[in-house]
Amino acid sequence: MWAFLEDGEDIEVPYENGFLPGVLDLSRFYLTRSVRVDLRRYTSTGRVRYVRRRCQDIGWELLDRREFRWSPEYKALYADYFDQQEINAGYRRNRFEEMLEAPFTTHVALFHDVRDGRAAGLVPLFAGAGLAQYGIPVYDTRYRPISIGNHMMSSVLAELQARGLRHCYLGSCYTRGDLYKTRFAGMEVFNGHAWTSSREELHFLLDRQDDATGGHLLEHRPYVDAYCGADVASLRSTAPGRLTLA
Repeated sequence: MWAFLEDGEDIEVPYENGFLPGVLDLSRFYLTRSVRVDLRRYTSTGRVRYVRRRCQDIGWELLDRREFRWSPEYKALYADYFDQQEINAGYRRNRFEEMLEAPFTTHVALFHDVRDGRAAGLVPLFAGAGLAQYGIPVYDTRYRPISIGNHMMSSVLAELQARGLRHCYLGSCYTRGDLYKTRFAGMEVFNGHAWTSSREELHFLLDRQDDATGGHLLEHRPYVDAYCGADVASLRSTAPGRLTLA
């Protein structure tokens, strides 16, 4: 399902209704099992603090897109990162390159090793209308043993919270490989009709999504029995804003 903004409609409307940008000029959105963090409930968990200690030599800064300049070091980092990827490397490389040049990217988070200044990581971000979306991250894979990916994401979440944003969207979750996005306090997932903080429900969806293929989730009896009760109609609500759907 696709969505387009009405004239004068705020970009928060598609995000709030479970859509993410389908094109990077933010003119078209697609409905997905979106994951976000409610920054009003975000806190540094024990896991986040543990990773922060392991990454104590990784410094970073959040730049306005207009302040960002490609350096040879960061160009080499991103090229090497995608050269080492085995899954969807070509698509993700192209998407990353397009993202950095598109209206989507309003800010760039740059990470570096404070000991020698070595480029350590980079992620483009969209921030506006009280929300943010975390883009495709790249990092020096030599830092993977200290969980730099988790550190990058948690650092950005804390900064966005400090700046007063309400939500940060982290992409979608359809495989167990996507679960790293859900390991933060304040996590919510769009289940197709509402936002839920239930990890049990998310695992239910991941474990049984093939069984539900070919029909709407609300027609899948095991899901309805487990999470909707007897009255599916009670799930009806008035969505914020209006969307043009296609």
